[in-house]
Amino acid sequence: MDEQADTSLTEEDYASILTAMHTLTGRYGSGLTLNEALAWWRLVVRHIEEGFDTQWVWEYHHELACRDWLCEAWPLLTARVRTLRQPFLNEMDNRFTAATAPLQGKEAEGRRNGRWWHDRYPRRVIGQPDDELPPSWSPAPEYIEDD
Repeated sequence: MDEQADTSLTEEDYASILTAMHTLTGRYGSGLTLNEALAWWRLVVRHIEEGFDTQWVWEYHHELACRDWLCEAWPLLTARVRTLRQPFLNEMDNRFTAATAPLQGKEAEGRRNGRWWHDRYPRRVIGQPDDELPPSWSPAPEYIEDD
């Protein structure tokens, strides 16, 4: 069987992606596409792996909005789209988990409706060691030199 035929999306698949985009536009600003959200998640994961800049520490949870979008979009997508994209999402989630540590204290109580990625913080950061970090980022992340 032709591999290309196995991975082509149907009209129903594209309609589900469009539905997700339109449904989530109000909550996440401009209409992200599935590919844009996945690319944004990959970029966020890469930045965290390389060392999250403490200059943006208070924007950290905002950076995770692309993963929130994916969480809300996933049930709106056809099973075929989810099956095709799940391996990539799993890879990014695994890399994110490896590059982060669980939050401590009150923030670690999982109050974000099962959105586990908000219950983690970067293991490695760049910036000034005297920059203020959230108390829940304990033990403190490792500071690395910015290239």
